[in-house]
Amino acid sequence: MMMKKWTISLLSSALFLLPLTTESGYASEASTSTTINNGQINNGRVLVPLRAVSENLGASLEWFQTDKVVKIKNGDSTLWLAANFKRVIIEAAPSSETPDTPSREYVDLDTATQVIQGTTYVPLRFVSQSLGATVVWNQLSKQAKVTLGNKGLVVNMKTPSIQIPEKSKITDSRLKLLSDKLNQASNISSIKNVNSTLQPYFTDRLIKSIVQNKGLNTAGTYEMPVTSPVYTSKNSATLSQSVILANGLTGEDQYAEDRTVTLIFTNGIWKVDSVNKASRVLISGFSDYHPQ
Repeated sequence: MMMKKWTISLLSSALFLLPLTTESGYASEASTSTTINNGQINNGRVLVPLRAVSENLGASLEWFQTDKVVKIKNGDSTLWLAANFKRVIIEAAPSSETPDTPSREYVDLDTATQVIQGTTYVPLRFVSQSLGATVVWNQLSKQAKVTLGNKGLVVNMKTPSIQIPEKSKITDSRLKLLSDKLNQASNISSIKNVNSTLQPYFTDRLIKSIVQNKGLNTAGTYEMPVTSPVYTSKNSATLSQSVILANGLTGEDQYAEDRTVTLIFTNGIWKVDSVNKASRVLISGFSDYHPQ
């Protein structure tokens, strides 16, 4: 069963450290290969630009800009991935019992599809294996090699244009805390002493805006960020999050809210400086929805 095959690969304790072939095997099988130098690592997993997979591995991929959704065709199966969500929806051909409805399965990855500075990145190993490719990860050189038939793709990790010392980078625990405080600030009616309560986490500019608008007016149910922050300078970064707000009336779609968070490093700590929100409609299934 296709679902079982993918699940076994994904549950490996070291997802991209477990080679599916050898270096020599890669060289002998791939007669033509392309090298790209803009791979990314998110939550310890390799992400690769969507365009690179499509152009160099001959995959049938579509990117829906408005919905921020990727559609991948692989034989009789269709894979759907959405920005800022870890879940992959797998649709197979309808069965004889339900000829009008494709069968569905779900795989929850440990990293999410992410849009980084306008480029869409997808999880390399899952996407490659779903196309029947093999992947080799070289831990020393931080390089991934993908083989599909006589085609090859060499992925080098992108060297950040902005070098941030490790001690200055925002930690996962700080990101989680700031995310929780943004949830709390979505509606400040229950917060006493708003300025003093939010001052350790938000800039004065943002707090002033929150007070004037009586809250952020965003959803208060965002979970732990599943994408990595993108550093725009040595003391600034952006973070994108998404949450499902409601199911559609027919059950075929879901309504999502995205919030883009601007972070700044000030007085030795990371704070939130601004928040923008947007909305989109997704096909149902990228996240379980639990009404509050």
